[in-house]
Order: sequence, then structure tokens, then C-alpha cells
Amino acid sequence: MSYARAVRGRPTLWRCWRRRDFKVGLMIVIVLALIAALSPVVAPYPEEGEGLVTEAAKQRGPLPPSAGHPFGTDAVGRDVLSRVLIGSRYSLLQTALVILGSLTVGVLLGALAGYLGGIAEALINYFIELFLPLPPVVVAAALSVLIGPGMSTVVLSLVLTWWAWYARIAYVHSRQLRDLDFVKVSEALGFRRIYVALHHILPNVASPVVVQSVLDSASVLLEVSSINFLIGSVVAPFDAPDWGTMVGYGFRYITTYWWMSFFPGLFLVLTAFGFILIGDAVSEESSPSLRRRWRLWF
Repeated sequence: MSYARAVRGRPTLWRCWRRRDFKVGLMIVIVLALIAALSPVVAPYPEEGEGLVTEAAKQRGPLPPSAGHPFGTDAVGRDVLSRVLIGSRYSLLQTALVILGSLTVGVLLGALAGYLGGIAEALINYFIELFLPLPPVVVAAALSVLIGPGMSTVVLSLVLTWWAWYARIAYVHSRQLRDLDFVKVSEALGFRRIYVALHHILPNVASPVVVQSVLDSASVLLEVSSINFLIGSVVAPFDAPDWGTMVGYGFRYITTYWWMSFFPGLFLVLTAFGFILIGDAVSEESSPSLRRRWRLWF
């Protein structure tokens, strides 16, 4: 067997690891994840990073980038570098919670709908069609009025609008799987349908949906930041260190204190770029047609 053929037979993750774009994207995400984990330690002014306006910040006022404050200070004198470092925890945590929550709900309901059929299929498909067109910003605005603004509101609004996409993918794959021999044999042996769904359908359905969630990581991050930009910067501009909130709050001072929006926006773009590199590599290596098209182009 040739080496090229052996490589094509390897697992998707191993093939991705051979790609330079995957390594670069993974390195970016890992570095930013470490920064987020260590931000309370590495931030020069952790209290200001969390949103506290200290007496030193009041006396300092807005300052441009300098040796003492590499990213400058904001309109009330807080260190922007500390805000960006602390904000990485909030932005990445919200992104992770949205993806995990959407995956859990979407895969479970989609797999059950496709396998069980009947009333369960009709009912779950009704809710999928109901939640698919919901705009996240409108849902976030409504939840902000009902339960108040905050990180939980942003996460809940995005889970409510993203789970249906994953449920649709899981539903399509589970309908294909329910007619295969290994499922029919399990049912003939007397296993309960719920057991077959959880032990045979769900694991096989989860793989393509997880791949799709990797592709969606950058989009989820930008959605989180967009909602915080539009809503969070208005209702809680001082105590929320999320990148989107910081960009929205600094946007009103863009002509005078440009650094307030520039540096959190730079970290946001860099993180999204890392997710995009990982997602593109996983997408191409998990799809033979995309790999062939890539080789024809280049």
C-alpha cells in the first residue's frame, strides 16, 4: 500500500494534524485558552479587569498605550490590557457553553426524532421548524427584559437558536441509520428502542454533528460578541469585561480613545481566525469530496 493511500485511511484527527493551518489554528486557540485560564494571575490589574473602578483608575483617567499600560486605559482609567485578558475567560466560556448546550439538546432530540418516528418525530420536527428562524439578537433582547442582562442571558438565547440546526443534522443521519442491519438485529434480539437509540443511534449520529460544531465555533464566538456589543455595552458597560461589550463600549469613543475598541477587537478577530483554521481543516479532512477539490485547485 502506498503512503498516500495509508494516510487517507488514517483517522480524521491524525490527517488534520499533518496540516499546517490546523496546527496554526490549534496553537492560537490553545494560547488564548491558557491566557483565559491564567488571566487572574497574569493581568496587571485584575480588579480593574473584572470591572472595578479603583481610586487609582479614577486618578489615572484615559491614557493612550504606553510602557506602563501597553493597551492604554479606558474612559474611566481602567487598564485595557487587564480588561482584555480577563475578558478572554468570559468570551471563550460563553462560546463553549453555547456549543455544548446546543450539541446536547440538538443531538439528543434529533436522534430520537429520526429513530423513534411517529408522534415523537412529528413533535420534535415541529419544534425544530419553530426555533430555526429565530434571530439570536431578538431572543437575547427579549430575555434581557424578562430575566435581566448577563452572561446566562446571552448563552441561553444562543442555545435556543442554535440547537435546532444540530437537531436537523442529527435527525437526517438517524433516519438513515434506523434502517441499517445492526439496528434491526438489535431490535430483533429484544432490546428496547430507547436502549438502541442511546447505544447505537446516538454515538453514530454525534460524530458529524460534532464536526459541524467545530466549524461553527468561530460563528458562535462572533454571535456572542455581537449580542454583547449590541446589548451588553448599553445595559452593563462598566462591569462586563467581555470582548464584545468592550468593543461596543469603546465604540462611542472611537475618534478619541481608539485603543478601547481596537485591542479587544484584535483579540476577537485573532480567536475567530484560529477557530476558522481548525474548522476548515476538519471539514476538508472529514469530507473526501472537499479534499479532492482542494487538490484540483492547488
